[in-house]
Amino acid sequence: MVHVSYAMTDKNGTYSKYIGASMCSLFERTNSWVTIHLLHDDTLTEKNRDYFIELTRNYGQQIFFYNVAEECKELLAEAREIFKRAVDTDYYTPAALYRLLAPILLPKDVKRLIYLDADTIVNMDIKKFWEIFMDGHPLAAVTERSLMNHYQKQIDKSIDEKLYLFQNSWTDSDTCFNSGVLLMDLEKVRNMGEILLPGLRFIVQHEKECRFFDQDILNYFFARDFLHLPWNYNILQHWDRQWGKQELVEGIYHYMGRTLRLDYTEPRDKIFYEAFVKTPWCDAEFICKSHAVTRDVLVNEIKKKMELNSKAAAAWARRTRVFVGPKENEEELRERFCMAKDEPYVILDEGWTKGLVLPYDLGTHIYIFFLNNFKELKEKLDEAGWQEWEDYIDGQSLILPHSTRLVDEYRIFLVI
Repeated sequence: MVHVSYAMTDKNGTYSKYIGASMCSLFERTNSWVTIHLLHDDTLTEKNRDYFIELTRNYGQQIFFYNVAEECKELLAEAREIFKRAVDTDYYTPAALYRLLAPILLPKDVKRLIYLDADTIVNMDIKKFWEIFMDGHPLAAVTERSLMNHYQKQIDKSIDEKLYLFQNSWTDSDTCFNSGVLLMDLEKVRNMGEILLPGLRFIVQHEKECRFFDQDILNYFFARDFLHLPWNYNILQHWDRQWGKQELVEGIYHYMGRTLRLDYTEPRDKIFYEAFVKTPWCDAEFICKSHAVTRDVLVNEIKKKMELNSKAAAAWARRTRVFVGPKENEEELRERFCMAKDEPYVILDEGWTKGLVLPYDLGTHIYIFFLNNFKELKEKLDEAGWQEWEDYIDGQSLILPHSTRLVDEYRIFLVI
């Protein structure tokens, strides 16, 4: 029996489908018996619970549910007292810490465990991962250095080695591992005792140096004693899409950093949706809702841009427009905004902070800026007494974004 664990919190009821897709990909490629151990809290709805059971039964496998919020209530209460931000924030969900509690929650006869993040797709027979010889190590994981070396890129060690974590866990930037895919010897981990609370105390002392609380805790305890897995057991998508090959490889694809898109020409996207469409979450309601959500995003964004353009037109009806931006954008902007030949265009790049020359009088002119660092510019202009929509306008706010930014596939898929 192969034991695999996922952890989740799902306030809006729309995140469970990611785990469903990951589970489906695992079942599709694995001939062995698999038990799923799902660590969750009170946000798991009855509907999603039923979907997990249906999916598992369709493949003749089994699943057990663990309500961490109930079963570890006192422990989590103490964790909140130590470092509430690590347990209850919108940015960092408590589910990230649940993996640290797996040795406590799972039955003692479960002696080995594969942990997978929700945003993973298994493109291999998981039994091969399960049978890796751990050579006495309590943990097996992929170092980020191994991934970068695979892509023949280099991380700036001077930045990584400033982290206090590396000085106090007997490790360095070459041995820091990603916690999204783990193989755990639960017996050895249990013998270490409970690590959540001591780990949180460490983070409290060095909060500025620790960015990923669960990962920092695991690195603190295990970075000096873990088995280094090959890069393909945790293929980080933000690197693989940039530097990897188009052909899929045997391994586990990790879509951290919101890298999932709806690109039918991209094999990394296709492999996710090939699994998702076989889950109970992909039904008639999902298809209709996805259309409605996409439509509403487009309509609302277009409406907002039209209102801003009307506001801008009213503002510059009384003054001469002065467009400000990089030289290479002048021709495009003149055409886009139907600029008259006598309307000035001031060439200014992102390095304006070294000197800002705006030659036209505000009494007769209004400035429209097309700079990426507009927020910084706005602070300077406001300090000088300029008034937005009266003396100056953010020109970028008037332009409809490119379709890839306007219709963010990840965000749309997330809310459905």
